Amino acid sequence: MTVAAPIAARPGQTYFVPGVRVLRLSKMPHPGPDVEAEEIVELRQDIISVSVTRPCTGSAQYCIMLNNWFDSLPRDRAQGVGPREQIIAGQPAWPRFKYNDFQVLDFGMRIRIDMRYFPDPEATLSTTDQQAQKWVPMVSGPISDIRFTFSDRDGARLEVCGEDDLCILKNKNPHKVDYWARPEKEIVDDVLRRASFPLPLAPPAIPWPKFTESTGKALAEAHFEGQSYLEYLMKFADRWDFEIFIEYVSLDDPNSGLEFHFEPSRCRTPPDQLLRDVYIVERGTNLVEFNPNLKVVDQWTSVTFTGHDHTWHNPAMISATTPKDPNPLPPWPSPPPSTDPLADELHIDVARGDEPLVSGPEWRRRKFGLNPETKINQRSIDAERAQVMSEASYRKRAREFLKVNTVTIGLPRFRAGKHVEYRGMRPPFDGFYYLENSQHTYSDDGLRTNFTARRPGMPYRPKDGT
Repeated sequence: MTVAAPIAARPGQTYFVPGVRVLRLSKMPHPGPDVEAEEIVELRQDIISVSVTRPCTGSAQYCIMLNNWFDSLPRDRAQGVGPREQIIAGQPAWPRFKYNDFQVLDFGMRIRIDMRYFPDPEATLSTTDQQAQKWVPMVSGPISDIRFTFSDRDGARLEVCGEDDLCILKNKNPHKVDYWARPEKEIVDDVLRRASFPLPLAPPAIPWPKFTESTGKALAEAHFEGQSYLEYLMKFADRWDFEIFIEYVSLDDPNSGLEFHFEPSRCRTPPDQLLRDVYIVERGTNLVEFNPNLKVVDQWTSVTFTGHDHTWHNPAMISATTPKDPNPLPPWPSPPPSTDPLADELHIDVARGDEPLVSGPEWRRRKFGLNPETKINQRSIDAERAQVMSEASYRKRAREFLKVNTVTIGLPRFRAGKHVEYRGMRPPFDGFYYLENSQHTYSDDGLRTNFTARRPGMPYRPKDGT
């Protein structure tokens, strides 16, 4: 009796069969679950490509390319044509354009885009692979642009684009509003109220500066006529190194609802200690393109904010400098001190034996010398605000030090505002980075994620073993 040879283990179809769906939502966002979400089934067979771009701060955008042609066959028409197709004398009207009547998709209609990979028959999958098989909500918001194409090469197509519900805050302020001795937290709440923004503020991962909630330390502010609500909020975000974004309550449940976030940059939050939400992008596994870019000369070794105190009866000059410690660091390869303002962004994987990271400003100082930046004649500041603003400016310039443009397989859960871990590229490039922008594309090439990741430092690598 001949014994059949065992069948080799098959890799399954994980990450090879992507799916995308478009759902119709209620007219306005609201706190709580999206119980009214309903898939637009008619779009399934017409989707050519879908692109979703998510920045770490600001509005997310989307574009959907659709076939705009009724392509049923004569045998299908014999059994009854589609309910929306116009029939004249028993025959479909010519030309047979499908979405020209704006009945299925129209301006202002709120939709949601979900992505996933179809379930794999392989039972023994990792947690990451299993998560990839669940529908992941990518973006929710109204349709703002519709473009038609009638071409002898590509046929009839329709491109539908829009952005997330942060667009509500892009409406203009109708009249000037003065805030006298109102703390910034109250101002933000009032801006959302005046904009009729339906989503409340979500709890921040990192607390706001204390002065933002103190009436005794409040300054005079003004929201001018014609300035959008989002522009006004972005002014505070720029001062304090905050991010403004909308995210889903749970990526495991597309109908979980939306949250509005206005909080300190998430890059300062350490990666999950269990690394459950940190994807590893590795050479030879899921890394398609890897393009790092380093900028050293333009780094600022310190930032100083100066200006007069906000109170008219106090003529004192305010000055704040980041970093506070002017003393030079010891020679390389000494680790960076814990007092480094960027220490909470220079994350390393201790379990893998990663070397300490040297910040971009310190690379500049050691390679090219000092490069201080001074911003003079600042208004509406006090000592605390000046210190926060100088640190925010210092951090933003340091984040230009090392950026990596990357292409990997499509990973819907892997998006701006999270951390990524590169492996297989060797130091100085291996390690944790923060995603500042991600683009998720569904097309005839499958599902791809293009993203830009940043890190304000890299490890010191001695030459020739010295």
